[in-house]
Amino acid sequence: MSLTTEEVDICNQSLYKIGANAFTFADQAGVQALRCIAHYAQTRDALLRSYWWRMARARAVLAQDTNDPDFEWDNQFKLPEDFLRLRSVYEESGTTSKSRRHALEGQRFLTNLSAVSIRYVAKITDTTKFDPLFIEILILLLAQKLLGPLAGGGSKLGKEIRDDLKKLTPKAQAVDMDETDTGGRSDWNLARHGGIGIEGSDERFW
Repeated sequence: MSLTTEEVDICNQSLYKIGANAFTFADQAGVQALRCIAHYAQTRDALLRSYWWRMARARAVLAQDTNDPDFEWDNQFKLPEDFLRLRSVYEESGTTSKSRRHALEGQRFLTNLSAVSIRYVAKITDTTKFDPLFIEILILLLAQKLLGPLAGGGSKLGKEIRDDLKKLTPKAQAVDMDETDTGGRSDWNLARHGGIGIEGSDERFW
């Protein structure tokens, strides 16, 4: 595995944070590069999964699996290939509390529903789609992981990175949430629980 030019730039900002040497796109065989390669994708995906980032919000109508579950559930559906976290499931009018039950097992969505549409957090790998504040948090998280093996794990610097994360993360999430407005809609209470319905309709996400 190798990093793109943009990913190298992000990693180098993390390395600068801890006073370690940077590396180039053309030279990804050094210690710094290999450490960044080992941590980058995992750290990015964990950060994506940790919050309902606007840039990673996606919707999908799931395709039903040809094989039914062995027991408990009537149907199972294939999750999208870029699926990282379930946000909400679309509920059609007349859906009962029993039929809205569901479970995730591996890359399958198990349910008693005959059709499923979901909102979810997608695995975004294209750095051009990253929010600048998301990148700032990613840089700090990578720096935190690289501090020990590349800079001796200095306690003072480690505390500074933790403090920066503690301050930045809620601010970034607040800004991200501020760009979504569901106030005044008839289904406002549904939005509180992560579901947004269609105004004037009995259909909703729950």
